[in-house]
Amino acid sequence: MGYYSPNFGNMSSGWYWTTSDPRYAVERDRCLARWDNHCKDTLQKYLRKYGMFLMAFERDIKKEIRECVDERFPFPDYFGYFLFSKIIFDPEMSRIYLADYEARSRCVVTCQNCGKSQSYDDIHPSLMGRTRIVLPLCNSCWFWLSEFTDLSAVSKIPADFKNWFSSLKTEQECPICKKRFVWLRKAIQPTYEVPFIPGRFVQICPDCVYKALLQSNNQDDFNTNLRRFKFIADTIGGIPDKSGFVYNQVDSLDVAITLTKEMQKMPTFSDLSKSCGSWFKLLIASGVLPEGVRQLKYGTMVLAKDGHECLSLAEKEIDDMLFSNGISHQREPIYPDSNFKADWLITVKGEHILIEFFGLYGEKHYMKRMEEKLEYALGIGLKVIAFLPKDMNNLRQAFSSKVLSLFES
Repeated sequence: MGYYSPNFGNMSSGWYWTTSDPRYAVERDRCLARWDNHCKDTLQKYLRKYGMFLMAFERDIKKEIRECVDERFPFPDYFGYFLFSKIIFDPEMSRIYLADYEARSRCVVTCQNCGKSQSYDDIHPSLMGRTRIVLPLCNSCWFWLSEFTDLSAVSKIPADFKNWFSSLKTEQECPICKKRFVWLRKAIQPTYEVPFIPGRFVQICPDCVYKALLQSNNQDDFNTNLRRFKFIADTIGGIPDKSGFVYNQVDSLDVAITLTKEMQKMPTFSDLSKSCGSWFKLLIASGVLPEGVRQLKYGTMVLAKDGHECLSLAEKEIDDMLFSNGISHQREPIYPDSNFKADWLITVKGEHILIEFFGLYGEKHYMKRMEEKLEYALGIGLKVIAFLPKDMNNLRQAFSSKVLSLFES
């Protein structure tokens, strides 16, 4: 069963409309009480335009309903269940959906990068929702593309991505272990913390990266390993990425090689953190944290270079990047006519732009608040630049593409 199957969530059984489970029933009934013809027309419009891919456009549907009906329309957490149930149990919409699903679900796309084939039914909704068209890529390569490109602006596969991906298929000699390898032939088991998508320096083989990130070497004493950790932070010029992908935080292959070799001599960051009691305590014990730091319930308050108080180390790095590039910025501005608070406000060519760092990306309640902010901003025509935890792996690159590019003439 794929992402767009008629059996999605067993909706066809009708359980969603009859359940009294408060996880679904309370918010379902609240939404039903406000659901009107404007809502139905919006749903039908997206169904006719995108057919079976409709479920990839929940955010767009919410936005239009709020514009037509109410900015505070009470959408349920499981809005996908609500939408799909509405379609399945409406004779006309069900006919349109099922006809499109029958016609396209088994269509196959062959990936231009790796040659794998997958059905349309297996295209991930988060990818379709951003590109709005089917790209000639499998989900894996599509996700890799999303690490380097704004998918909302993609209509074809960028040449630089093809070149980068080509290097993953090419035999190389690792500058560390001197062994010949091909990235895509290595079966490295990913973890939740380390998804193992190769980054900028694919010249370093997966085995050496694996040893640096996931294999602890505890032969040296604790203080020696703390000094190594401090050396890594000093070399990067900032806080090392907690997952260990520090070689994505530097600008040259030579530095990436140096850091990878250094990490192969020491415990993993995770094990070193446990030895210290926590990641925060590791930063203190190693001398990585700057002066003026104090721990908060959900992070660390630290002074940025310009004296701004930041509520996390990642916020400090972004604030410092704004300061070092001479960009005037205001801390914690309020979204116009709301109770929402952003992290920074900058002005580019006379336009006010908010910047957010969504540090708890992935946490359910946090994601709901994040979506409310972004949808509110979209509704009033306010531009928001969003930094995610993955952007901290290479903040220079993310900052350049998301902020500095706005100042280019």
